[in-house]
Amino acid sequence: MRLASRFRSLIRNLFHKQAVNDRLDAEVRAYADLLADEKIAAGLSPSEARRKALAESGGIEPIKQAVRDRRAGVTLEIFAQDVRYSLRQLRRSPAFAALVILTLAVGIGANTAIFSFVNSVLLRPLPYPDANRLVTILVGLGSSASRAPASRFQLFQIRQISKQMDQVAGIWTTNGDLPGNGSTGNNAEQVKVGVITSNFLQLLCPRPALGRFFGREDDDAQQGPQTIVISHGLWARRFGSDPSIIGRAIRLNRGSAIVVGVLPENFRILLPNDSNIPTNVDVFTDVPIDPSDPAGPGFLHLIGRLRPGSNAARAQSEMNSVAVRINAMAAKTSVDNLSLFVYPLQADDVREVRPTLLLLFGGVAFVLLIGCANIANLLMARARQRLRETTIRAALGASRSRLVRQFLTESLLLAMLGAIAALGLGWAAVRAILAARPPSLANFTQVTLDWRVLAFTFAVAIFTSALFGLAPALAVRRLDLTCNLKDSTRQSGWRRRHWTSLLVSAEVALAFVLLLGTGLLMRTFVNILRADPGFHADNVYAFRISRPGWTMLHQLQQSLTALPGVKSVAAVSHLPLDDTGNWYDFYWKEGAPLEQQNTVMADDRSIMPGYFATIGATLLAGRDFTDSDDASHLHVAIVDDVLAHQLWPAGGAIGKKLNISDSPSGPYQFQRDSVVIVGIVRHIQCHSLTAIVRPQIYVPFQLAPRPMSVVVSASGPVPNLAYVAQKQVSLLNKDLAVSHVEPLTALVDRAQAESRFASLLATLLSFVALLLACIGIYGVLSYSVAQRTTEIGIRMAIGAPRAQVMKMILTDGLAWVLPGLLAGFVLSLLVTPLLARLLFGVEPGNAENYALIVAVVLLVSALAAFLPARRAMNIDPLTALRYE
Repeated sequence: MRLASRFRSLIRNLFHKQAVNDRLDAEVRAYADLLADEKIAAGLSPSEARRKALAESGGIEPIKQAVRDRRAGVTLEIFAQDVRYSLRQLRRSPAFAALVILTLAVGIGANTAIFSFVNSVLLRPLPYPDANRLVTILVGLGSSASRAPASRFQLFQIRQISKQMDQVAGIWTTNGDLPGNGSTGNNAEQVKVGVITSNFLQLLCPRPALGRFFGREDDDAQQGPQTIVISHGLWARRFGSDPSIIGRAIRLNRGSAIVVGVLPENFRILLPNDSNIPTNVDVFTDVPIDPSDPAGPGFLHLIGRLRPGSNAARAQSEMNSVAVRINAMAAKTSVDNLSLFVYPLQADDVREVRPTLLLLFGGVAFVLLIGCANIANLLMARARQRLRETTIRAALGASRSRLVRQFLTESLLLAMLGAIAALGLGWAAVRAILAARPPSLANFTQVTLDWRVLAFTFAVAIFTSALFGLAPALAVRRLDLTCNLKDSTRQSGWRRRHWTSLLVSAEVALAFVLLLGTGLLMRTFVNILRADPGFHADNVYAFRISRPGWTMLHQLQQSLTALPGVKSVAAVSHLPLDDTGNWYDFYWKEGAPLEQQNTVMADDRSIMPGYFATIGATLLAGRDFTDSDDASHLHVAIVDDVLAHQLWPAGGAIGKKLNISDSPSGPYQFQRDSVVIVGIVRHIQCHSLTAIVRPQIYVPFQLAPRPMSVVVSASGPVPNLAYVAQKQVSLLNKDLAVSHVEPLTALVDRAQAESRFASLLATLLSFVALLLACIGIYGVLSYSVAQRTTEIGIRMAIGAPRAQVMKMILTDGLAWVLPGLLAGFVLSLLVTPLLARLLFGVEPGNAENYALIVAVVLLVSALAAFLPARRAMNIDPLTALRYE
């Protein structure tokens, strides 16, 4: 009952305030009148009785105030008063309010935008059932720290032994073709085909949109009709969203397959970038898992689901035991030094982008702190301007806590207005970042301003309001009424500027660190632009075909070469720097002892003769392949200079024999083969522009037929290449489609994208930070000049040269900058090592970087200080002496 009564009283006090005040006034006056009547009855005159009654009661207004201070809702009422007062103050100073809100919008908006990505990429669970229990299982082979896929035999053993996982599934992707259909008007289309275990889709998707997923019956029916599950996108564009597609046979590659299910529209596969599994796969077909092929190739990228109560550490311990058991079966497998690694899928997905995102998140935090320092200085200057008002309020009885609360309320109001503006700025920034995002962030397209981002934005606003409102609030607590009442008619105010100096130095330090990091990233990007990829991308174009034969490839080469402007045509299984699933395996030179076999790996590539000349690669020694280098003749290979130097450091690799894996019997029918090295080519950057991941081995297409990318070197731009390529392919095989028609410069551009992205955003953040720091220096010095107008006038009246006045102001400004540079240098020693993973060709502690950034900060600081210094130099002494 007491709570209900208190609530009713709160509602009455908040929404019927005038009636409550009138009633309180009537009650207090009635009480005073009653006391006066008693005094009159005792013989006092009415005026004397009234005076004594008011003195005994404490006065009508004090009583009313005491009652108001204890009634329900008084805190909200006082807060509303503070807010209304703050709004009136901001209306009186619109320029000040606009500057503060704009500064906050930039600082909080940048944090909101980057946090949107941090939330979507690093914090938000993957869109799968039991996402926190999903792990990725990787295979380590030989002595290399590889992240290799697993074979069917290895997956079978993991399933047999594991007790920590209730499901383990695998996927591999390749290209396929949906042949054209004249009756429906559909042209031939190249699709991405996912070869999966029967439990893969159930692990990541609760239910299909239509039909069913694969089951044990599909594993057991490998001799019957092939069954497939298709994506929602393929169902919509190819089959018009026809629900009768379930159970229908469609043409796929050289045969047919029965559609048993359609995936939901929003289903995506989110695996680590180095798995080369695309986000959207068009067709899924299942592969049986059994121990029948112990020496089979590793091609399945594994995902496991931990049992409830288990964790990645326990699963890793178990996988160590599984690896020991598989190694004990070395007689049945081709590898006897295998290891297995377990990582949470979420963490493994984002391991490549985490450093970049955290770096940018730290950068926007620095920008926000610089903005807070600027606003704190503005509020300090505003508090000094309002010194007379504040002093009078304190002299009339306002408590220091009441004044502090008023300043903090004004800060909170500014922060809330800044946060609202920041949401709009952050939304625009998210759209811009999505448009410029690198391929490493391409999978994460669902970046939105959800409730977490909104909560973060307003939490930052509250934190910053307390942060930048702290300085003027502390100054109020040190208010000296006697001194300030004497000085309140002058502009001197609080003479000590320790807080101001400290805040400016902090701004300079934070800007210094941001500029230094940006300089390192920009030099890295320049170095990446200059990096030699091992080939010449200009005027070289490529397109993919999924199932070519040698005869068709040879005819296509001849027909394309005959086109005007085309200089040469060749083909390769894996273009450098593309996203095709990688192919790599063990290699060793002839006669290597058993302990040196299955220890090191190389990227394997299938090529046509003329490939190196077409892309401008450098053949260092030996010869290129010829059309007669096929499976019926001597098996040959070309290696890169990295491999040649590793195995034969003294030279003489030409003519030596190498044991590799190829498939002369047909596509993907892998076998160990002995080949003769006939050429050495300069290493081509296949995975990135900055790192040599593995050496490379090239074999003729006839020794390893695979889906191929045709490369075309031309004397200039080739118009309508997609149409020309499709026409030439259709003349040879109307059921084949071409895809990924693009210049090789696009591949190089994508390889540079992440560095360009980080450098661009860091540059923007540094520009904003430097601009805010300049505004801070300019604002503080401008206020200092205004405060010292009389002093400057006196100096000039007694003969001080104008140049000396300018020197004094500049020295005053740089006196705050130099400690900031020193603090920034110390802070950079802690921060810049965190950038090492993102740098290429530049050291974090490079003295040239420090010297350049110091020069930039000093120059910009001097420019920021010059305008107030020039204004001080032009002060008229007579005017200044009359200045108040």
